Amino acid sequence: MKIRGQLLVTLALVALVPLYVAGWIALRANEYARAEQEDHALLVRAGEVAAAVDTFAAATLDGLRADSHLPALRRYLAADDERRALLISELVETLRNTVIKDPIHVGSAALLDRDGRVMVDTELGRVGASEADNLWFRQTVDSGMPSLAGPFFDADGATLWASVPIHDGGGRVVGVLRQRISAARLQEFVRRDQARDAGGGFSVLFDSAGVAIAHGEDGRLQGRVVYGADRAGLARLKAERRVASDLSVLARQPAALVDGVSWADMNGDGADERVAVVALNTAPWRLALAEPASVYFAPYARVTTAVMALGLMVTMLIVGAAWLVSTRIAKPIVQLTDAAERIGTGEQAILPTGASGEIGQLARAFAHGDLRLRESRAALESLNATLEARVQSRTAELSQALERLQLAQDELIRSEKFIALGGLVAGIAHELNTPIGNSVTVASTLMAQSRQLQRDVAENQLRRSSLVDYANNVSDAAGLLVRNLERAHELVASFKQVSVDRVSEKRREFDLATTVREVVATMAPVMRHQGVEIELILEDDVVLDSYPGPLGQIITNFINNALIHAFEDREHGHLRITAARSGSRDCALSCRDDGVGIPQEQLKRIFDPFFTTKLGRGGSGLGLSIVYNLVSGVLGGRIDVESTPGEGTCFVVTIPLVAPDATPNA
Repeated sequence: MKIRGQLLVTLALVALVPLYVAGWIALRANEYARAEQEDHALLVRAGEVAAAVDTFAAATLDGLRADSHLPALRRYLAADDERRALLISELVETLRNTVIKDPIHVGSAALLDRDGRVMVDTELGRVGASEADNLWFRQTVDSGMPSLAGPFFDADGATLWASVPIHDGGGRVVGVLRQRISAARLQEFVRRDQARDAGGGFSVLFDSAGVAIAHGEDGRLQGRVVYGADRAGLARLKAERRVASDLSVLARQPAALVDGVSWADMNGDGADERVAVVALNTAPWRLALAEPASVYFAPYARVTTAVMALGLMVTMLIVGAAWLVSTRIAKPIVQLTDAAERIGTGEQAILPTGASGEIGQLARAFAHGDLRLRESRAALESLNATLEARVQSRTAELSQALERLQLAQDELIRSEKFIALGGLVAGIAHELNTPIGNSVTVASTLMAQSRQLQRDVAENQLRRSSLVDYANNVSDAAGLLVRNLERAHELVASFKQVSVDRVSEKRREFDLATTVREVVATMAPVMRHQGVEIELILEDDVVLDSYPGPLGQIITNFINNALIHAFEDREHGHLRITAARSGSRDCALSCRDDGVGIPQEQLKRIFDPFFTTKLGRGGSGLGLSIVYNLVSGVLGGRIDVESTPGEGTCFVVTIPLVAPDATPNA
């Protein structure tokens, strides 16, 4: 792209990007503000409709509760069968009077005994029938409170059951007064709200099972639109006559609606509406007020259109201004570019050094640079004549220095190895002192008792009790000698295997857990002396075809590193070593301490040769460098470390079960 185009794009972006970002932020802020306003309005309207339905439910139950105190009902329930036959006409008339209060929606009224048998019903054909299995009856008798349940669907359509318990003087439920109410009454509430909303919004009243009790969008969806019900739930609702018999429009929304404002498909048309859900207080129902997305976003869309039109007009103005500015700046820069190309090829360049302003200064700088460039070319040609000889001489010096450095490094590594082995010998010697000293003490005691026994025999003073005591002491002493000598044997065998592995570094098959235990056993005296507790978590039967010597040296360096650095100035410490398989081809060995940790600025340098924080105080800076070289070289694995100051450090070594074929360094 030429400089004119670059300037045009740069100027346009510098001006337009902040404009577009500000416009986007303004649109988002407007969207959030509009969304809050619309959500609040939806919730308010939903609350109004819910309040109307709540008022209806409360009035229905209050009226039914008042009717339950009518003297005719209580006389009938308190009478015997002969007396009830005389009171039946009065009771039927009383029940009909409760129906007459709302003859359009109240279909019938009935008195049931405590067992759910219909004693009197304005629908005479239901007398004697049992309604004990109905959900509404069980709720009323069990709770002792009025309830409004439904809708339930049958040949007559959707029905609500309003019921109130009748108590005797002792507070026991002796009967139930119920009314059969058409659910069409609820359709009036949701349709009334839809008639007020000219933007396409509608209301849906649904129960706790997700069944639509009333649907303002389409009355035929009453009892058919279910939210959050699976097939098993639908079958159960159908068996309870809680849904319509035609289940062709069901399970359109897999998730249940919750109180608040959200997006959902409320009418099964595949499009989500903005829905405000409000719970009713009296009945176990919820009212959802849905508004189409087009109506919900209409105010925001108008503002967006206006902002985009304004942004387009401003964009055109900015692009035009940027084009004019880039044209005036680009022309002299193009001239300077042509002159720079000529200077680069060694040709004579004509520079506009007499120009004014920054362009003139730039041209004069170019002229000065041209002069310096010619001088540099001459010097470079002279330097090239002697450069090759100087490079060969310096290469030879560097090769010799590198060879000496490698020899020094190998010598230091061998020194570190034998120093560690010397420490190992000292630790084993200290550890052997205990069982050998115990054995010497027991043997000397046994020798003294044997001499005493010989004197008693020589002087004819040997008694049976003395002989028995001597035999018991010999048995105990033999046991102590065996145990102490076996302990010494174990230590010597462990030291022998570890020392042979350390010195030879020969490849062989070995058990990972056994090797780790042998190495840790050799370090146990030092750790006990410093108050460090060690925990081993080892997986058995992990066999490696590798180099046990380098592996033991790695473990020893980890332990020494923890003793020197992690637990400095501490009386106690905890060290955990774990070893287990890691996949089908590798194993993992980790060493975790609860010491002081490593600062982050030092963590990336701990594997560098000669890096130590104990310089002059016993630290050589080669321990972890040797570990890194052994892991990545001889064992063919990798090492990772993580540390948190004040909490501890963890080294993780991952090596293959079968080491690579490379021959380790002697």
